[in-house]
Amino acid sequence: MSALPVVVAVLVFVLAAVWATVGVLGLTGRLPRNRWLGVRADESMRSDQAFVAANRVAAPGMLAAAGILVLAGVLTLGVGGYWSLVFAVVGVVAGLFVVGVVSAYGVRAAGAVPADDGGCSCCSSHDHEESSPAATSASDAADHAADCGTSSCGACSLRGICSNESAQA
Repeated sequence: MSALPVVVAVLVFVLAAVWATVGVLGLTGRLPRNRWLGVRADESMRSDQAFVAANRVAAPGMLAAAGILVLAGVLTLGVGGYWSLVFAVVGVVAGLFVVGVVSAYGVRAAGAVPADDGGCSCCSSHDHEESSPAATSASDAADHAADCGTSSCGACSLRGICSNESAQA
């Protein structure tokens, strides 16, 4: 047996493990809002409740995609030659399709969660008691980034959240 199918199968199994982990954590509601894993869209990132709802809805599909990848990995190891790579590619494409569909359902579920008016959310306008443009400081930007579950406001910077608004005036 060639080394290429083994390497490809290991990569497929690793991706299956990631999707299975996200699926289990999402199903149990223990997947914290973060920048890397889970359903990540504006609707799901606006609050912890929206993120949990989106990932709970998407979790069964994530587990199904992980199952598809495990089957593709087994077939990749079991069949020799170039057919093994075909099974791996078809499995990954099918898994990505399933994840895309269930993520769309998760985004719809997150959109149905009422907005939390009690505080700031990631990439929102962050209107506080102070309405002056000078109210946005570096520490405020870090606080807003923490709302996103990130350490910086890179994702929000295009919306002007973390920019120095007093310099724009």
